[in-house]
Amino acid sequence: MNKVTLFTLTWMCVCTVTAVYAVPPHYPDLTKGGNRWLVTFYNDTSPSHDQWATQGICFYPTGNVGTHQQYVWVSDTYPDWNGRATQEGDQVFMHGDFQWYYNIPYAGHDALQWQIVTGKRTIGSGHWQEWLTDEKFGRTFGWGNALWRRVGKCEIDNADEALEKYRDLPRDGNSTPSRALTKGEV
Repeated sequence: MNKVTLFTLTWMCVCTVTAVYAVPPHYPDLTKGGNRWLVTFYNDTSPSHDQWATQGICFYPTGNVGTHQQYVWVSDTYPDWNGRATQEGDQVFMHGDFQWYYNIPYAGHDALQWQIVTGKRTIGSGHWQEWLTDEKFGRTFGWGNALWRRVGKCEIDNADEALEKYRDLPRDGNSTPSRALTKGEV
């Protein structure tokens, strides 16, 4: 066997073995070990990076597209806040919509980009942008850093049921969702 043939056969074996490992699911994923995460917003435009809010997010797998694991997500702490996520390795990209004051559906929008950063796969960090629809460029009211913590399993196993249950969370007199996080969650 000549050197060119040996090199070609070796290269084909390496490519075949590598392709096998590129097929999802990859771990970590957003649901193994618990599909409920808490995300905390820290104002990136503030010199002190003051904390704004912590919200609960439930992830539900929807399948794979190429090397990406796909999810839908639903907040169990903020009314009608939901969207889609895609994950490749440790990187997660999300977008979604939320109900704004006075029950205006889908007027608010979010984009979140983050990465799982610990060996135990329970902590993530990244960025969070939030804006409202308007007639021109959109009204951004949040450029933030985000801290993610996996906190267990969501109460509801089905994304459609979760979407329906958390669509109309009760609000207090200030239009703030009243499903506050418990002391143990924060």
